[in-house]
Amino acid sequence: MDRALFRELYAAHAKPIFAFLLARTNDRELAADLLQDVFLKTWNRIEAVAAVPADERLYWLFAVASNRLKDQYRRSANRKRAEERLEAGPGAAPGAAPGDLSGVLAGRERMRELEAQIGRLPEELRGLLLMKVLGGLSSVQIGAAMGLPAGTVRYKISQARKLLADGLRLIETAPAGAGREVNEHA
Repeated sequence: MDRALFRELYAAHAKPIFAFLLARTNDRELAADLLQDVFLKTWNRIEAVAAVPADERLYWLFAVASNRLKDQYRRSANRKRAEERLEAGPGAAPGAAPGDLSGVLAGRERMRELEAQIGRLPEELRGLLLMKVLGGLSSVQIGAAMGLPAGTVRYKISQARKLLADGLRLIETAPAGAGREVNEHA
């Protein structure tokens, strides 16, 4: 029973918990370490978790993850470690020929820029966006975990996406005054 419950919890909730931790730490390795700690505590308290209603277990895990973050910040003499940029992952430019080093480098550069822009988002917006994208949670689930109405979560995720697009210069902005009609007779 214990092993089956633990496997079920990990399979169902590891991604959203990792996304939450990554959003808060902005460090993949630290987030992975904290995720391991969360599930170690879960294993050690599996009887207590079994007593939690199934639809509330994700939120129990979020509480454990939040406490692990607080512990990490307290122990860390240098909080900047939690603010380091995401490690650039391997990437390739779309349409690049296999073995084309310039395409790989361009892909890595785009990945670094994306990660940097995500890191520049306000913590709350970054957290909600990563919980949605990496964690695969719905706005209702995120809202329940964070104590926000689902509509507010959707709005804030929209804000995060717009800020990200603006930062990556994916949205063209009209020059000042463009599209305004001037009434010279007024």
